[in-house]
Amino acid sequence: MDKALKYLARLGTAFCLMALVWSCARVPGLQEEKNGEYIRIPFVRVLLEENKSESIISAEGSFAIECLKDGEQSIYYVAQPVRIVNQGTFVKVINSKNNIIAERLDEINILPRGNNNKLIVLDKKYRGIMKFLPDGGNLKLINIIYMEDYLRGVVPPELGKRKESEIEAVKAQAVAARTYAMAHLKQYANQPYDMKSSIIDQVYGGASVELKLVNRAIDETAGQVLYSNDKYVTAYYHSTCGGMTDDIEKVWERKESPYLKAVTDGDACSWSKYFRWKEHFTEKQLRSRIEQYLSSDRGRDLRIEKIKDIKIIDRTPGGRINRLQVKTENDIYTFKKDRIRWVIGRTSNPDLILPSANFDVQITRTNDGYVEAVTFAGKGYGHGVGMCQCGAIGLSREGWTFDNILKKYYTDVELKKLY
Repeated sequence: MDKALKYLARLGTAFCLMALVWSCARVPGLQEEKNGEYIRIPFVRVLLEENKSESIISAEGSFAIECLKDGEQSIYYVAQPVRIVNQGTFVKVINSKNNIIAERLDEINILPRGNNNKLIVLDKKYRGIMKFLPDGGNLKLINIIYMEDYLRGVVPPELGKRKESEIEAVKAQAVAARTYAMAHLKQYANQPYDMKSSIIDQVYGGASVELKLVNRAIDETAGQVLYSNDKYVTAYYHSTCGGMTDDIEKVWERKESPYLKAVTDGDACSWSKYFRWKEHFTEKQLRSRIEQYLSSDRGRDLRIEKIKDIKIIDRTPGGRINRLQVKTENDIYTFKKDRIRWVIGRTSNPDLILPSANFDVQITRTNDGYVEAVTFAGKGYGHGVGMCQCGAIGLSREGWTFDNILKKYYTDVELKKLY
């Protein structure tokens, strides 16, 4: 049996164990196929942490500890917090009285007992199973969870707390996030996880961030995803488009996509505080930002001369800058596409990049013609590809349904129900 088959067999055992430790027979998220005897289990393995050598885990109620060592399985039941500690190539579990429950283990799985009992780790509550694996001197902490429950921890950080009149936007976000997750389940080859819990994939906050309205929106769109040419849509989304989204190949160095095209949504996102924005720089501040970017990009300390001019060479179909030219006394620097946001950054918060690449350049000059100050007057927040989240909320307020919102931002797509 190869590694993949062994893993699936182990995962099946874990879910069966979960079914046993739950107080009722029904396992949420499982559904029988209409034809045949197979069961589809859409689950996600989410990497929560990999930089700590130990972790404390507890639950709202009691929980089971599955210990695996040399292919052998032992199960312990506890109601008090336990500590999982790295042992180099192994892990061990210690109880609340500092006694070792088991050590030199290959893997530890924590399973909550009883309905709606949630695990508590990293100061947050989580549904599903927690897996601990040794990783050098640290632990890999992975939350194994059904897709719909995963979304309950993803959608709230994306849209925040919304009103009843905005539920169609929440449904649209749920479908987009589900589609993104389904399309990326095999992205980390040879890793024991499918997604990371940060902006690298989708921000995931577990059960601690759940909201009733969001849960309802997820339930009402359960299993629905977006397809294009019989493949999952790569459902990118961003905060505020400023009135128009953009072609993916014009924003990043990516292939053209039939469904990630520039579309206008008028003033649907005009309520966003980033619909219009400004950032002001002195010449010295802007020069310092450009030097910082170039030094990081080229791997060596780099200084440039005073800035003489800044020109927008051309724009994308959605109005974002495709090429920006910065002229100094002796050189011309050309910056392209969405990376322009990293080059310029912000004076209002030096740790953040420019809200968007859709802006005009307003220059104040010295008497000898050099640049004295620059104002970037822009529109929108984010890369501008795919669904505009604030636009989706605006459209839902106008009575748009989630399917029409999705088809507005993702052109020529099909909505399908997987399970």
